[in-house]
Amino acid sequence: MRLGFLVAPLAGLALCAPASAQPTPKGDDNAALKYWQAFGLMPTLAKDQEKVLHEWEKTPLNPAAHVLIDQGKNSLKYLHRGAKLARCDWSLDYEDGVNLLLPHAGKARALAQLAALRARSEFEKGDAKAGVADVVAMLHLARHVQTDPILIDQLVGYAIEMIAVQAAAPYLPGAKDALGELATTLDGLPPRTPLARSLELENQSFLGWMIRELKATEKAHPGSWQKLWKEVLSAPTEGPPVEAATTVKTFDDAVKVAEGLIPMYAELAKLTELPPKEFDAKYPEFAKKAQAANPLAKDVLPAVDNVMAARRRADARLAMLKAAIAVVQHGPDAVKESKDPFGDGPFEYKATDGGFELKSKLLFRDQPVTLVVGKK
Repeated sequence: MRLGFLVAPLAGLALCAPASAQPTPKGDDNAALKYWQAFGLMPTLAKDQEKVLHEWEKTPLNPAAHVLIDQGKNSLKYLHRGAKLARCDWSLDYEDGVNLLLPHAGKARALAQLAALRARSEFEKGDAKAGVADVVAMLHLARHVQTDPILIDQLVGYAIEMIAVQAAAPYLPGAKDALGELATTLDGLPPRTPLARSLELENQSFLGWMIRELKATEKAHPGSWQKLWKEVLSAPTEGPPVEAATTVKTFDDAVKVAEGLIPMYAELAKLTELPPKEFDAKYPEFAKKAQAANPLAKDVLPAVDNVMAARRRADARLAMLKAAIAVVQHGPDAVKESKDPFGDGPFEYKATDGGFELKSKLLFRDQPVTLVVGKK
């Protein structure tokens, strides 16, 4: 999307009360509070450290990498504390509408990269239990980021899952005795938020906000709707201006165009509930008709096909990770018991130097989704 969618002091007596008399802090079971402490404890990175963090998968595990890991140990401590809690409330301010900020999303991804770097280091040192523990924490973080059904949060969650899977895969063959916790975690992850729910939220909280603000602004100061309209539809610096920002000339037309998206969101939500092949067949025609009927559709309706593709890849990779654990624990024949979510049978198995490869029938960017297990 091109809108901003992506985007009490203590009493003195209480300080003197004995620990046994202190009330349990409210929100103590909220994982988000632990994660925010983790974010706050993240080390301030120099340019070379940013490169180490972003290239966690291939950067040499040299003294510079270990310095970064050591600097981030307290941050990772709170990552693990948050991951152990079931409830996660990021307390997002939905009343901000299209101006809603999601500061936790990028910070969570950086925290996952730090955890993946340390997991890799632990695996390399032979401490598979510690490496698995970091991977498990990342998987819980991913689902906690996805607590709110906002589409950008869902995408960040998929990305963190990808980091977790890739941190574990090269080391699974040497971590056989430590994989029980990882298998249990994969079996116990909470279900994903339906994409239809995400679209319902955008329809109500974001598009609804836009319509209400337009009406309220115009009522208070006739003619002022134009400024809000252009601000909301302001284009990113690297792209052309949003068509409706300049083509809609009257207040009535602006409201009509915005309200015209409401049934389109509802129709799009229904499409996401279809089986994959049926969605893929019907979505292009829906997008074509929507863009022809409404000048806002191209720039406001989310590109759900891209979100769906990322979600499917994440689902396939998690299922392959589970299948890979079974192969490591029980041998190659265990793959026959696996179920490719996007095929009619198990994943395809191929032995490699130092491990094996699993392949799904799912295509992502015209290439089969695979998982390479073990190091060459």
